[in-house]
Amino acid sequence: MTVPASLLAAGLGVAMLQGMVGAVLASADGFTLNSDRITSDGLKARTGAANVAGGNQATIYAETGSNTNASGIEVVTPDVTIPLLNLPAHLEVKSTDTTIALGSVGLNAKTLDTPDGAKLGTTTIGVAQSEAGFANKETSSGYVGDAFALTSSSADLPNVNAKAYAITLQSLDLDNLSLSVALGR
Repeated sequence: MTVPASLLAAGLGVAMLQGMVGAVLASADGFTLNSDRITSDGLKARTGAANVAGGNQATIYAETGSNTNASGIEVVTPDVTIPLLNLPAHLEVKSTDTTIALGSVGLNAKTLDTPDGAKLGTTTIGVAQSEAGFANKETSSGYVGDAFALTSSSADLPNVNAKAYAITLQSLDLDNLSLSVALGR
């Protein structure tokens, strides 16, 4: 019996979103990532890189501690044209859960904004990336051992908005999930 790739991908997506396996979301064109609040027992940030549509781009690369939680999450993909309809559409993934356990998170983004501020624990600005303890040391992610990094013992980030190229979640356990296709923006 042959299983259509779209059905297999949907099943794997549900397994990831139910926390059965870790999740990696990536897009060469970038996607929008929003959360009402992200809290963590640690935060590291450095310059990064991504091989995306249009070539290599400079990014912000951030990793969180192993105890990271989100309150609400929304991912919106770029528009693509649906051939049968000849209309632009995008995928929206949402959860209004107020405590979403994420485990450790790796984010490679064009922008990462918290317009309502941020509360960081003990913070070191200007530590070498090699001393910051990044899990991802791949040069393709922009890692340069003796370059600048920021570390913090904790982070409380309200109203998080990112234009992301990739996000790696250690886990994703949701009580509610909405997957939808929306026409245009």
